[in-house]
Amino acid sequence: MNAMPPGTIPVRLASHVAKPSGARSLSDWSQEVWNVYGALEVVVPNDQPFGATLDKHSFDKLDTVELRTSPQTVRRTDSMVKTHPVDSLVVSLFVEGQGLIVQDGRSCSLAAGDFAFIDSRRPYSMVLETEARVIDFIWPRELLGLTDAECLAATGRPVPGASPMGRWLSPALVGLHEMRDGVSSAGAGRIVGSVSDLLVTAALELAEPDEVGDRWRGQFEQVIKFVERNLDCSDFGVDQIAEEFFMSKRTVHRLFARFDTTVACAVRDMRLELARQRMLSPAYRSQSVSFIASQLGFSSLQVFSRAFTAKFGVGPKGYRDAHA
Repeated sequence: MNAMPPGTIPVRLASHVAKPSGARSLSDWSQEVWNVYGALEVVVPNDQPFGATLDKHSFDKLDTVELRTSPQTVRRTDSMVKTHPVDSLVVSLFVEGQGLIVQDGRSCSLAAGDFAFIDSRRPYSMVLETEARVIDFIWPRELLGLTDAECLAATGRPVPGASPMGRWLSPALVGLHEMRDGVSSAGAGRIVGSVSDLLVTAALELAEPDEVGDRWRGQFEQVIKFVERNLDCSDFGVDQIAEEFFMSKRTVHRLFARFDTTVACAVRDMRLELARQRMLSPAYRSQSVSFIASQLGFSSLQVFSRAFTAKFGVGPKGYRDAHA
């Protein structure tokens, strides 16, 4: 491949990484790509020399695939989708070169540092206009937890490397692909989970924010009402929500993330508000601040006092005295 052009993400693969497999012919390459991605067809220009290598690694349920190729077009046709179904979402990151991804009636141009989402359940094309180095991240769709509508809204739209999300995520994706020894299986799983959460945020940013909010608002409000009814339960959290609403814990976390909060933050803030109300209520006038805090699941008066002060700007005793 040619020297790295200006604007390319600086990446140095570790010396102990195995040499990528090299396709000896277009036929070999087409078969290798098919084996990794599912049914695809590869078309190369007749007037240019062909060359390509593929380096695949797995982390938990995620596969990362580094491609170094001459110009070519890769297509997944409608007939391939029907006869060879694949349920995965691909995040395609350009490290070198330029290309075009077309899916769902949209096309996006990508250069070094840019990435885009590809849904393998629907037809798409990727056109590599120059020699290119691309890292693909193949996620089982259930691992990302995006709805069909959210996937449809995210495909065919670029996340530029210079955008706020791109500046965070592009280097993180490269680092994830490079990650080899020195990380336990459990640690690798947590890292993959963290990166997948960031990718969900990127995908939701590509969708219409109001549309996403309206779609999930009703369910979120039901969950919040359930939380309100269980604030006195000291061990209440994501497990109880997941069981009540027949969700996975990851889905619960992502539901709250869609409304710019977390389960822990929402439960804590609601408990603090209920504690504030109880401290002013005649029914709790004889109860100490420590008792009210313990009834709402705070582990100690010190923990409660710090959280209360951070939220309301004054300590719980001072607040109660001021409103006596």
